[in-house]
Amino acid sequence: MKNEQVLCIKRKNIEKIFGIGLFTGFKINPTVSELLLANEVSFLPRELAENDNLWKQIIPYQLFNHKDRFFVYERGEKIGEQRLSGKMSIGIGGHINTMDHADSPLAIYQQAILRERQEELAGDFKVIADRFIGWINDESNPVGQVHLGAVHNVAIEHAENLRLSDQEDLRAVGWLDARDIILDKDRFETWSVLAAELFCSVKAMTGHQDKSTQ
Repeated sequence: MKNEQVLCIKRKNIEKIFGIGLFTGFKINPTVSELLLANEVSFLPRELAENDNLWKQIIPYQLFNHKDRFFVYERGEKIGEQRLSGKMSIGIGGHINTMDHADSPLAIYQQAILRERQEELAGDFKVIADRFIGWINDESNPVGQVHLGAVHNVAIEHAENLRLSDQEDLRAVGWLDARDIILDKDRFETWSVLAAELFCSVKAMTGHQDKSTQ
């Protein structure tokens, strides 16, 4: 989107919650609402935000799950984020921008989640549950340094009803178990591997205990 404005939080404010230097990996807490309520959010030009690691763009990252297997797709050469071209992914997500207008940062966040589903997915699939399970972050590369991922585990009823839309250069691969994704990590974008590790950790620790964005 030309002249896109994306939602960001100052890195120094995020460090007050997660620790100075920030982590590479995953964290279960805080909830989305706790992070958004504790910080002032700003909308910055995407061109600026992508190249200024004094800010973190908050990215909802939705994993579509059917019986503990995740929908996998491959990013083509014409995607908006060229630095991820050719990688496989389990995350449906994107920037929160000024299209997602609402009365509060949390409501804006929730609008962005629904918009991304409508833009990137097709088919008559039914969402059974949508659980926020934690945060992923990667400080090892320029892409990761300017983004913070909020991971949602989205369970759907029938896997065959979920398809990709034709709005982006993406190719469906199939459905894979989280541990298979971790074992084949070189073919996946880093965030997908971190999200799979987060899912396995949450499953082991809590047995799918719900965490609400509220």
